[in-house]
Amino acid sequence: MGTARTDVAGGDGVTVGEEDYRAIRRCAETYRESLFVRLCGEVGLRPAEICRVTPASFSRRSTRNARHHLLALSDEEGDERTAYVPADVRSAVERYVNEHGIGEDEPVFDLTARRVQMIVSEVSDRAAEAADDPRLGAVSSRELRRYYGRRLLHGEGVDPCVVMAVGGWDHLDGLLQDTGSVDASDVLGALEGTDLANGAGGWAGCDVERAVDQAGFGVLVTDPDGRIQYVNDGFAALTGRTLDDLVGRDAAVAYASEDEARTHAHVSDDDSWVSLGRADGGEVRAFRSSAAVVDDRGAPVGTVTVFVRPDGSAAGAVEASTERTNGRLADAIASLRSVNEVLPSAADRGEAERRVCERLAANDAYRFALVTGASGDRHVEPRTWAGVDDDVARALVSATARLDDPPGQTAIATDEVVVRTDVPEDGNGRLDGLRDTVASVAFVPLTYGETTHGLLVLGSEASDAFGSDEREVLAGLGWQVGQAVTDIERKKLLLADSVLELEFRVRDEDAVLIDASRRFDATFELEGLVPGEGQSLLYFVTMTGASPDEALTYAADVADVENARLIRDYGEGYLLEFSIGGEEPATTLIELGGHVNEFVIEDGVQRIEAEFTAKTDVRAVLSGLESSYRTAELLSKQEVERSVQTADGFRRSLEDDLTDKQQSVLTAAYHAAYFEWPRGSTAEELADSIGVSSPTLHNHLRKAQQKLLTAFFDEAER
Repeated sequence: MGTARTDVAGGDGVTVGEEDYRAIRRCAETYRESLFVRLCGEVGLRPAEICRVTPASFSRRSTRNARHHLLALSDEEGDERTAYVPADVRSAVERYVNEHGIGEDEPVFDLTARRVQMIVSEVSDRAAEAADDPRLGAVSSRELRRYYGRRLLHGEGVDPCVVMAVGGWDHLDGLLQDTGSVDASDVLGALEGTDLANGAGGWAGCDVERAVDQAGFGVLVTDPDGRIQYVNDGFAALTGRTLDDLVGRDAAVAYASEDEARTHAHVSDDDSWVSLGRADGGEVRAFRSSAAVVDDRGAPVGTVTVFVRPDGSAAGAVEASTERTNGRLADAIASLRSVNEVLPSAADRGEAERRVCERLAANDAYRFALVTGASGDRHVEPRTWAGVDDDVARALVSATARLDDPPGQTAIATDEVVVRTDVPEDGNGRLDGLRDTVASVAFVPLTYGETTHGLLVLGSEASDAFGSDEREVLAGLGWQVGQAVTDIERKKLLLADSVLELEFRVRDEDAVLIDASRRFDATFELEGLVPGEGQSLLYFVTMTGASPDEALTYAADVADVENARLIRDYGEGYLLEFSIGGEEPATTLIELGGHVNEFVIEDGVQRIEAEFTAKTDVRAVLSGLESSYRTAELLSKQEVERSVQTADGFRRSLEDDLTDKQQSVLTAAYHAAYFEWPRGSTAEELADSIGVSSPTLHNHLRKAQQKLLTAFFDEAER
C-alpha cells in the first residue's frame, strides 16, 4: 500500500490493552479530542499525519460485501502510504468536517503535530486520574499506534505485511507479543483451520465464510462483551445495515427499540420474534435464534444469532426503502448547499431564518419549515415559517410544546436532532390537514458553540423520513445556521450606533482568575480577549501584586487552563497570557451575545463590563450569568451612543473586512507583543497559543496586515 516508515520499533513504552483504550476514549471531553485518540488508536496515524489530513485525502472502495474507506497519506519527504479507516471513524471525521465548514483541500485539523501530541497526553492524564491508574498517564500517540498494530496483528490476525503497510512500519519488532514457550497444542490450534490440515479438497475457513455470507438469512456474531464482530449479506438485505455500520458497536444498536435491546441483545439462548432497526430509521420483524459459541475449553468466545424474515417480501421492501432514503439524503444535502448560498448575504437574523425556511420548504423532501425561539418555555412562538400558514405554524409549535416529553426541548437539551413520527392534535382542528399529509417531524437545534439560537422544525410526508444519515446532514445544517446567526449578531454589535453597556460583579472562586486573585492577593486587568482553538479563549492580562512564577505554577495545576506564559516583565507588573478552555464570566457573557470591553479582578472580586445590542433582554443575560455564577450581580446598565469619528469608522470598516481568523491572529499578535522589539512572543509561540500551524499563522497575519494597510491608506486618501 505504499512506502513504510519506522517510528515504532521496540521500546519500553506502556502496553495499551483494550480496556485501557476504552478508558482513554471515555475521557475525551471534546469531539476533536475523541477524533485524535481514534485516529491514533483505530487508524494508526502519527500526529504529523493527522495535521495533513484533508477531506480530499479520503477515498472509498467497494467489494462484494461492503464499502471500505481509505486515507492517502504522505510525509515531508514525499513517501506515501494508504491507511485503512473504519466506517464509524470516517463518519465521525465527516461530521466534524461538515460542522466546521472545512473545504476539500483544507486541513481538517489546523494544528501543529506537537499540539496534537499534547492533546492526546492531556486525555491520557485524565484517564489516569479517572481510573486511578498512573500507568495510563504515560500513554502517548505512539503507544496508541502500537495498540492499533497489536490489535491488527494479534487480535484480528491480519497478515503482517498488511499491518506494516497500513500502519507505515518498516518492521514489527515493537508490536510482537512475548510468546513464551510454544507447545504442540498451540501448534495444532494455530494450524487446524488451514489448508495444511484440511488438504486441498477440504473446506477452508474462507469457504465457510463465503457460504455464510451468501446465506438467505441474516447472521450476526458478537464477542463475549456483546460487541458486533460480523454481519453477513443476509443481514444487510434484511436491515440495510452492513458490517461497516455495525462492527465494534454494542449489539443493542441492531434492535428497533430500547425495550427490544434490553430483552434480546445479550441473550445467547433465545428463540423469539423481534423488531430490527433499519438503516432508514424504520424497522422490520424477524424470527431470532441465538446460541453461545465456546472454545475447546468451554470458555465463551461470543454469540451467533440468526434472523429469518417471515416472508420473501422484506428484501424488496428494504431495497425500495433504501432507494427512497438515498433520494432523501441527496435532497437533504442539496438543501444544505442551498442554505449556505443564502446565509452570507442575510442582513439580519430574521432575514437569515426566513431564507432558510423558504429554501427548505421549496425542497421536495420537506412539506414545511419553521424556526422557533430556543427558550424552554412551553409557550414559545414561531419566529418565521414557510409551507404552512401562520395559524398552523403557531398551532404546531404550541401542540408539540404541550406534550409530556416535548421534542423541541429535548433537541435543545441534548443538542441532537429529534424526530417525531406524527403530528400531534391541538384540540381545535387546526392541525387536521397537516396530520393527513405529514407523517414525520424533525426538530433541529440551531446551535453554535455553547449558544442555541433557536429550533428548526421540518415536516415530511414520508413515514420513513429522517434516517440516521439525514439527521447527520440536518445536524450540520443546524450548526451552519447557528454560526451564521452568531456572526450576524456580533457584526450588529460592532456596527451599532448605540449599545447597551452592562457592568457585573462576580465573586465565585471556581472562576480561575478570581481564585488566583484571592490566593495570591493579585490584581488582574484585561488587556485583550482572543478566540483560541476549540471553545477556548486567550486572556491577555496585566498582573500586579504577585510573582509570575506563582501564577504560572498555579495555572499548570488547573484543568481548565490549557496553557499559560509570561510575555512581558514591566517591573511593577507583568503581561501574562492564559488559554482557558473552561467556563469564565467573560466566556459566558460572550456566549450570551456580548462583547467584553474590560474587567478588573482584585481581592477575589471581578468587575466586568460588556456591551450588548440595544434590544438585549437584560434579565435574560443576568439569568444566564447567574446560572453559572450564583454570586453574579448587575451593578449598572446604560445605553451608550457611539461617537461617529473617522478612527471609529475606520476600525469598524476593517473589522467588517477581516475574517474571524485574521482578526483573531492580528489581535493576538498585538496583545502578545509580537510587533514590539524585542518581541514578546515568537511566531511559534503565538501559533501554539492560537492552535494553528506556523505557516497558517503567517498566512493569516500577512493577509490581515495587508487589509489593515489598505484600509489605512484608503481612509487617509479620503
